[in-house]
Amino acid sequence: MFHGNPNAFVGNPLDRAGNERRDPAWVKAQEDHPQAEMIVIAGDKPLVTGDGPDAGIGWLTLAARGLLEGPHDLILLGLENGEPRFALDATGQEEAFADLGEFVASREIAPYLTSAELSVAGQALWLASWHRRHRFCARDGGETVLDHGGFKRVNPATGAEHFPRTDPVAIVLPIHGEEVCLGRSPHFPPAFYSAFAGFLEPCETLEECAARELKEEAGLITSSLEYVFSQPWPFPSSLMVGFFAEVTSRELALDPEEIEDARWVDRDTVRAALNGEAPGGLLAPPPMAIAHQLLKLWACR
Repeated sequence: MFHGNPNAFVGNPLDRAGNERRDPAWVKAQEDHPQAEMIVIAGDKPLVTGDGPDAGIGWLTLAARGLLEGPHDLILLGLENGEPRFALDATGQEEAFADLGEFVASREIAPYLTSAELSVAGQALWLASWHRRHRFCARDGGETVLDHGGFKRVNPATGAEHFPRTDPVAIVLPIHGEEVCLGRSPHFPPAFYSAFAGFLEPCETLEECAARELKEEAGLITSSLEYVFSQPWPFPSSLMVGFFAEVTSRELALDPEEIEDARWVDRDTVRAALNGEAPGGLLAPPPMAIAHQLLKLWACR
């Protein structure tokens, strides 16, 4: 794990075999490998075995794909100690695996998985979702086929290539003196507050995005930015890029469509909120969210 990044979905242990997967014969040989295994995905849920602290990803042999009706592509995630690991999308046919495990939302199962399991599950969710949503070519509407083991789709009629998308998001914790500002979106659960975030716009740097979002959502003017760390977020395809932002004042001008309330809080309040003990019931983001890790890092400085 690079730079001690504490976020969920990082630290993927697989060798993605970017060069080898260009060869269709090599990819086919991985499907025939005697130690090949696959993770099964349904929507945003991986197949899981066990309960609670004993839960884990339900890795299956490739023979289990015979439980599904019709042809289904295998997505080659990568190699684990030389052994291939695949993903199979069973969305719509979940009942075929009822005797082998349970499909559980990744947000629910995340606290019980190892960092490696969660990162591989996130990769599988990301790619399976992209393949479901990109069966047809954006150029001419023609049907596309999987290539490079699932890291590309191609329109056979035109040769047009399509690659898995990533949607960058700047997530920003504004700081003034010894306090940070937390915002509350109208769709958040009661008492839940978080950092400010927004998608990167065309021809914009991440730094420009971070400053723009703070100004648009809270009326805060950024004087300096510090990149902290990033987090893959497979719901369905975001990269969360975290910043600390020093701002020029605490005066707020909220965009009510985006932020219904915001408040300045000190380190003691942040620590209490992270532990679920904040006065007034202030709720912080859960540990799997990058906003939680940004708050934790700031509060422990």
